[in-house]
Amino acid sequence: MAIIPFHIVDAFASRPFTGNPAAIIPNASCLTDAEMMLITGELSMEAGFVLPPDNPRADLKLRFFTRRREAALSGHVLIAAFASMADRGFYKPSPEGLDLLVETGAGMLPVRLYLAADGQPLVTLRLPTPRFGEPVPASEVAVALGVPEHMIGIGDHGPQRVSCGFDQIIVPIGDRQAIRGAVGNIDAIADLTDRRGVGGLTMFCPETYGQVADFHCRFFHPHVGTDEDVASGTALGAVAAYVVEHGLMPASEHVLVVTEQGHALGRPNLAEMTVHAPDGRASAVDLTAGGAVVMRGSFHFHRQSAAVEA
Repeated sequence: MAIIPFHIVDAFASRPFTGNPAAIIPNASCLTDAEMMLITGELSMEAGFVLPPDNPRADLKLRFFTRRREAALSGHVLIAAFASMADRGFYKPSPEGLDLLVETGAGMLPVRLYLAADGQPLVTLRLPTPRFGEPVPASEVAVALGVPEHMIGIGDHGPQRVSCGFDQIIVPIGDRQAIRGAVGNIDAIADLTDRRGVGGLTMFCPETYGQVADFHCRFFHPHVGTDEDVASGTALGAVAAYVVEHGLMPASEHVLVVTEQGHALGRPNLAEMTVHAPDGRASAVDLTAGGAVVMRGSFHFHRQSAAVEA
């Protein structure tokens, strides 16, 4: 009988029942790939599996699974994993910060775990280097979203393929009516992302619900994970890189970008990104967020039967 502990952590949250929930399996070294998929499916949320590193430079290895497939990187799951490890005392954050290196499918990523002034553990993740791809016609995006084409774009800045560890279409929205409320046809978004060879689509708009945020965001990845995500680190990092690269934020060597997300799903949250742009170009993005552990439990199953059912 296998007994596999797990945590449920609300990432991008300082208190339970907010932010984006993720499952963390703190000791996954005994699990097969098939068992990881079964556990992810049973919990019906994205999951992170903590493993010993293959690379001797790394402190640990993380694997990420959605209910559909393994992913190279999930920002909110990584935040949840380090919040879980801090909660268990595996790592002890301090005000000065603890620097770690995590091995992922997207490469070796630096992480700093530290205590905020209020005593909450926070995680800063250096996302993979921003990559800017081809522009995507506003007309094509408008059809997929079911909105008038004139609502797509901010000034001369239109949709573009961008990646901070996850390829997606970043869509600036000039009219908040296009970003709020129900999305008409999720299959049309899935068709667009498949046709363009990306994993998802992220909309952002400068008209926000709250005064703290610079942009309101929504992220869709129907053929990779959930139809719409409450909060996605890689999506928000790509938005932050885009707005700095396109001059939609005041120029600085280090630009703070605050985003809000999750309102349409009833779980509003905030995230902070620092975009490093020493020459006016987005060269690196740091994502900072916390997490709240809301559940602890364990799976109990016979290894052979799990493998057969897989």
